Amino acid sequence: MRYLLGVDLGTSGTKTVLFDENGQTIASKTIEYPLLQPKNGWAEQDPKCWYDATINSIKAVLTESKVNNHDVVALSIAGQMHGLVMLDKNGKVLRNAILWCDARTQKQCDEITTLVGKKRLIEINANPALTGFTAPKILWVRENEPEIYKQCATILLPKDYVRYMLTGQKAQEISDASGTNLLDITKRQWSQEILDKLSIDKNLLPPLVDSEAIAGTITKEIAELTGLKEGTIVAGGAGDNAAAALGTGVCKEGDAFVTLGTSGVIFAHTNKPAIDPLGRVHTFCAAVKNSWTAMSCTLAAGLSLRWMRDELYSKEKLEEEAKGEDVYNLMTAKASDIPLGSDGLIYLPYLMGERSPVLDANARGVFFGLSAMHTKAHMTRAVLEGITLSQRHNLEVLHEMEIVPKNLTACGGGARSPFWRQLLADILKCKIVTTTSKEGPALGAAILAGVAAGIFPSVEEGCKKLVKLSDQSSQEDKVASAKYDEVYKLYSFLYPTMRPAFAKLATLRDKLDGCETEKYKLVTDIEFERYGKVIDDIPASKIVELLETTPLTEGTDYVASSSILETEEMLPIMQNQVFGGLKVQIGFCNGHNKALNALEYHRNAELNVAANDALLMVAPMTSVHDGIIDTNDVEIFKVKKGQAVLFYETTLHYAPCVAPGEEHFRMAVVLPKDTNTNKPENVPSSGESGCLTHNNKWLYAHKDSNEGKSGVTTGRLIGENLTV
Repeated sequence: MRYLLGVDLGTSGTKTVLFDENGQTIASKTIEYPLLQPKNGWAEQDPKCWYDATINSIKAVLTESKVNNHDVVALSIAGQMHGLVMLDKNGKVLRNAILWCDARTQKQCDEITTLVGKKRLIEINANPALTGFTAPKILWVRENEPEIYKQCATILLPKDYVRYMLTGQKAQEISDASGTNLLDITKRQWSQEILDKLSIDKNLLPPLVDSEAIAGTITKEIAELTGLKEGTIVAGGAGDNAAAALGTGVCKEGDAFVTLGTSGVIFAHTNKPAIDPLGRVHTFCAAVKNSWTAMSCTLAAGLSLRWMRDELYSKEKLEEEAKGEDVYNLMTAKASDIPLGSDGLIYLPYLMGERSPVLDANARGVFFGLSAMHTKAHMTRAVLEGITLSQRHNLEVLHEMEIVPKNLTACGGGARSPFWRQLLADILKCKIVTTTSKEGPALGAAILAGVAAGIFPSVEEGCKKLVKLSDQSSQEDKVASAKYDEVYKLYSFLYPTMRPAFAKLATLRDKLDGCETEKYKLVTDIEFERYGKVIDDIPASKIVELLETTPLTEGTDYVASSSILETEEMLPIMQNQVFGGLKVQIGFCNGHNKALNALEYHRNAELNVAANDALLMVAPMTSVHDGIIDTNDVEIFKVKKGQAVLFYETTLHYAPCVAPGEEHFRMAVVLPKDTNTNKPENVPSSGESGCLTHNNKWLYAHKDSNEGKSGVTTGRLIGENLTV
């Protein structure tokens, strides 16, 4: 009998499984190691932990099984993706690896998007720049740890580093390399265009190797440490999810699986690259030649449950271990006693930011609806439901890509729980099946090893021989599913509502950590999204040239319609490209204002174009109550020279303010024609219409303003009069 080793190098630990050539598990060993979080949102590990766990787990399964090492013909590794391992010229690790769930690199992602272009990056790599991926990590080290970067001679991914330690051969395997943001997905090779634009030396990247190819053999030193035979074949292996796909039989068009490990993944096999134009899910090279995968990734799926276990069930964990039981079984049993929907408690599983499908490194975990009636069991069920609702969110994106699996094969720790499987069936609205093997990534790795050793003629044949469906499956409960439809509606409402708050929380964390932060956010930042957006399809530079010729007087001057700006070129552009055919007027607001004084509201959009840096004070219309708004609801944003900002019609604003370092401001103001005419006759002076000062303009004046002192409007701005 011949044997194969599959190594599953995960985030919480490494599991090595010894299989016979028929796929039967002979021995298994898991060794855990710590996740290092030196700062909020950071995630690192010492690569030596992976190496030690691999060596010791291989030795353990060989010792336990007592098989002849000459009969162990090959091994391969399934590994956590995206992690950055940096080696010096002698092959020594330079720093802790930055992991897939690390969220520190948003700045570098923005740089990549600017340098390559979001559309072009997706065309080449099929994915946007994401904080979890490898390329932004490389840029982060280059920018923040230049001395380490100068010493770097080789960049590897986690499992490729361990394979290098086993064989002495440096290579990056194709499915894992897909998640670096540096690969040309269609051509299945490193993209010289991306590398050039990011100024990354291609020599840092080792050659690519196919998943089932022979990538090296066990060295004499490793043979002595593990008990393996020197020269044992080591295949390229695969990223953990690509390997898990093979371990669940997902290797052809129409196949899909869901895994609930540290991360949560829905993974579908395709014969051609299927790309989401919004980049909400990922397209990678499959571990099968000339095929691809579409996959989502919820960063903190099982990690959420592990956090709950460690923080809320530490006492029960010790008690269950003493009885030889798993505390997760106790947790799910308690959760099953709680009503569907957790009595109105909803959990957002964003402990480490999020990748799919909301693409937000600043997002954080939330218990929404928490009340005094809720117990630890309620929180447990809410976590299980929230993780599963996040999978539905991702599945709906795949549906938009015309990937609609009828059955999903479940794997990972969550697949072992009948309660969680039923949650999957009810929330995802499809049949959930399982396989007889529970080894997922490790079995997939073993299949690749078997192909490399010649036991199987192809990956597909290896899957067909080794992967069998079990009798453990779950069918959708129509009644429960209908109820979860209602829960999902609220779940999917929460993130868009909280997105600006997550961004503000990130700024607060930076301030509390003593980091330098900008005094004013930019109009390009997330917090500004609810007020308007920057548009770039108009000749802003030409408008700036014209603005610089407009008069600048003492105080602040507003001209609703200016012949200087209303040129034959500008009027049709503003009318047709910005206001959809409405006739417009182009004026300017120039001056030296540094105070809020008032807020105005137009029942239409307004476009501002800045001739120099300026500050904008804005508030949402929803903050107005009974004709009154508080200055506490006002936010200040910086607009840079040449930026064109389109305010939504629900945005309150007033004259711009002088930005730090500037002596004045010049701002073009574009509105539908005849907007600021005199107040119409016979308008009541009470109610909302009492706030009307000009046609289509409502004003909320502070008591310190000229408008407030003259009583020109009943609209009131209360609170401290903001100054900059």
